[in-house]
Amino acid sequence: MVDDIFHEVDADLRAEQSRGRARRLAAGGLAVLAAAAIVVGGWQYLLYRQHARAYAVAPLYFAAQKDADIAPLAAAGPDASLTPEQHRAIAEFAQVADRAPIGFATLARLRLAELVWEDHDQARALGLWDRVAHDRAADTDFRGLADLLWVQHQTDSADPAILKTRLRDILVPGSPWRALAQETDALIDLHANHVADARRKLLALSQDGSTSESERTQAGGLLATLDSSKTGG
Repeated sequence: MVDDIFHEVDADLRAEQSRGRARRLAAGGLAVLAAAAIVVGGWQYLLYRQHARAYAVAPLYFAAQKDADIAPLAAAGPDASLTPEQHRAIAEFAQVADRAPIGFATLARLRLAELVWEDHDQARALGLWDRVAHDRAADTDFRGLADLLWVQHQTDSADPAILKTRLRDILVPGSPWRALAQETDALIDLHANHVADARRKLLALSQDGSTSESERTQAGGLLATLDSSKTGG
């Protein structure tokens, strides 16, 4: 009889322990689910905020795009002042760059840099390209484009070694800007009076079947101009 009682008590204790473990496991599972729900909810909220910001600035971006494309009359020459619409686009792109998610902001900075360069504010334009090039949140291709533009606008004024360093990452195979970077690299050599190097690079680019026909034609045209000048290398 006593043994039966002990067995019943022992069974009750084991059952209670099992129920305790089950409660703890259930509580732990609920905590994990709650944490997951918080993470997912937070992620969805961030996406919502990003989409909301994108929707809010999209009309302003496209208005700026339209204003930026209203260029001076061709008869006014390449050094003509910006149109009133283009000046308005500068302010509009600046607002988008400050308020938009990274994609829109990056595009706005690239267009803004182009406009302020045309408006003879070279320091601001170079700073904008430099910012995009070093923005790790920006798309890699946009960063490469910003580096290329930063270099292209200084081929005849900046230190060739610095320019070539900025081109290094976009000269690699697979870069969408590789052909343009090769052409720019040749122009840097030409400005540094390394004519033989420039000619060799342009010749290779003009014969590169992996590049587009327009890029090969451009390189061939530069090569022909270089050769017709009878400059020694």
